[in-house]
Amino acid sequence: MWPYGAGDEDDVSPALTWSGAPKSTETFVLIADESGGSAVAPTTNWLVYDIPSSVVELREELSGGGASDVARLGMKDDAGTEPIVVDPMEGMMGGMGGMEGYEDPEIADMRRMISGAVDSGFDPSARAKEGRRRDGQTGYKGPTGDGIVSFKLYALKGRLGLPAGASKEEVLAAMKGKILTKTTLTAKAVEG
Repeated sequence: MWPYGAGDEDDVSPALTWSGAPKSTETFVLIADESGGSAVAPTTNWLVYDIPSSVVELREELSGGGASDVARLGMKDDAGTEPIVVDPMEGMMGGMGGMEGYEDPEIADMRRMISGAVDSGFDPSARAKEGRRRDGQTGYKGPTGDGIVSFKLYALKGRLGLPAGASKEEVLAAMKGKILTKTTLTAKAVEG
């Protein structure tokens, strides 16, 4: 059993990695539940679904503490940033007084076209989403005490087709008939 920090003041998600998913995997679902110890009843600490099959790790602090980068899973590191378009004349024109801040209209059009293609090429419905915990909130919530946290990762054929903020029950119902395989990492919450 993996020792896992309890009572994390920042409530930030741990780093997780996996491998060996079936080739036909289209998406993953991660459900983190806590039971035993100080947890009075089993509690869902985190629920992430529609994780693209290209994702094989979740970095530490991906979610929690009031912030989340879950929707960016599977996107390139620079996705959503302004593209860099180099104007070959810029270096030559920069030294000629009065040209500072000028952008060739063709270069400006190219920058807008690339930006539009990048933004429209990633459908928001295809992004990973976080579901609601039992307390009604989304995002990661660290263990509350000295219980057991089970991180269950499901490989699925297809997307769930649910909006962000779905409940655990809705996610489990949408997974029916789509599960290819499942793996579990069990962690013992320890005071840190």
